[in-house]
Order: sequence, then C-alpha cells, then structure tokens
Amino acid sequence: MKPVMYHYVRPQASGLPYFPHLALSDFECQLDHFEECCGFVGREDFLAWVAGAPAPEGALLTFDDGLRDHLDYVLPSLAKRGIFGLFYVSSGPALTGEILDVHKVHLAVGRIGGEAALRWLKQEAPDLIPTETSATHYTAQNSDQATKIVKDLFNYRLSPKERGPVLDRLLDHAFKGSPPSWRDIYLDQDDLRELSRAGMGVGAHSHKHLLSGRLPAEEEKAEIELSCAFVETAGGGRGFGYCYPYGSFSVRTEATVAAAGCPFAFGVAGADISEPLAETARYALPRHNCNVFPHGTASFGEATAPARSS
Repeated sequence: MKPVMYHYVRPQASGLPYFPHLALSDFECQLDHFEECCGFVGREDFLAWVAGAPAPEGALLTFDDGLRDHLDYVLPSLAKRGIFGLFYVSSGPALTGEILDVHKVHLAVGRIGGEAALRWLKQEAPDLIPTETSATHYTAQNSDQATKIVKDLFNYRLSPKERGPVLDRLLDHAFKGSPPSWRDIYLDQDDLRELSRAGMGVGAHSHKHLLSGRLPAEEEKAEIELSCAFVETAGGGRGFGYCYPYGSFSVRTEATVAAAGCPFAFGVAGADISEPLAETARYALPRHNCNVFPHGTASFGEATAPARSS
C-alpha cells in the first residue's frame, strides 16, 4: 500500500502568484500514472486492512486540512474514476470561523512572495526575526530562501501567542485590508457530509493545526478530542484514523490518539506499508508527498505560470 499525501489541488491560484499548489490537470495525470503502475486501494480493502487483513496493493490517496479544493475539484475527479480517498480535517475553522495560522502564512506569502513578507517582518516586527535567519525545517523544499525563513519562523519558532498579532497584520498587509474569509478556504459540516455520502473517509487532523509534540498534555488532548468529535458530527469517524499536523508527534501524542479511539495515525515519513495494521507502528504510519511522483511538480499562481518543484 502506497499512502500519498495531498494539500492544495486546483486549476489555478488566481490572485496568488507565489502560491504553490498541484494543478488539477497534473493531479489528473498523476491519477493516470497510479492507475497504470499500481492501481488504487478501495474503501472496502482499506477498512479490511484496518480490521486486520493484509495490506492491499495500490495507492491510498489522502488529503489534508479540509480545504474547499477537495470538494470542488478533488471529489469530482475521484468520483468519476471510482477512487476512494481519505480526507483529514482540522475542526478550528468551522467551529471558530477563523483561518488557521498555517494557512494565513500560505496566503500572505502566496500573495506577496517570501522576500516581500520577510522585508515587512524586518521592518514591522524586527524583534521576532532570529539572529540566525535559517530555515531548519524547510531545507528539503525548493521554495526560495525567504519563503523558507518566513514559514520556519511562524510554523516552528514562534508560539501561537507570539505569532498571532503579527501574522494577522502581515495577512492584512498582503491583502490590503481585505483578507479571505474562512469560508473561501475550508469545508463546513455539510460539505464534509457530502464527502462521506460519496463514499470517502473523513478523519481528524487536530483543532488548530498546532505542533502536537510541543503542546502541554491537556492542550494536546483537547486538540485531538475536539477534532475527533467534530468529524463524527460531520459524517466522518474515528475509524478513519488521525493525521498529525506537520507530521509532529511524540510518544505521548500517540498514546493520546489511541485513547481517543483512533485505530491509527499518519505522519509524513515517505514509505510504503506492507504489513497488516497490527504489525505496523500504527500511530506513526508513513505517507509519501505527492510531489515525489510523476506529475507532482507544484505550480504557482495562474495555470499558465511556469511550474516549479515545491
């Protein structure tokens, strides 16, 4: 079984010239590639594996963050081909009406670019910029260095309390006072029920998309429980497992996910799964990034923009 991880999949990113995404046409070509090389894991075979059967052959498609892209573009492509997918959803946007910090970063940088965002930060919030402006968590990405530094700063170096006010100001600056609404980006409960009715699996992906391994125990437990309860009210279930934000987890995180009733959890280490679930490290399952396969190169901005690796 070859688990594959996706995020943004869309025809283009209008108004976001620096926004990396998998173009819908490339997604369709990648589905052709998997069909030819290995096929796909179906819903019943996947559920049988969760129940103890041997690992099935084929690509298992997973989609993170509960994005509008997944209903508007991904679902029609999967339904047309009869392909099963797993969709992992953070509960925060639908329950709070707010954009997650991780996506505020994507939007701000996607709008004005990493260099402009870093210049703004050096001018408006110089105390937050570390003396060593390297990007320790994004060394493998092919983004420009400034983008790596901005993402590393907001996603890893700063706490939510430290980054919140300045990140909101950066987003406001990037969109000249009119940033997107959460509804422009995410699915709501009715949308998730539509995914479930179409035969897809909907699972939990935390509440606020924070670094699980760094949270205090009670906050980590709340992140997991809120997300699990949310997907149950929106047509999903704990039986479809859990997905760690940023692939970040600890031994305690694994135990908390297990106690919440999820039979497994995905990280981001790239590898196939060849064993029954009971014989795997079931709370540290691997997934391949879609970018490593043919047709997985990211596009930026409009569909006609030159493609680059993400």
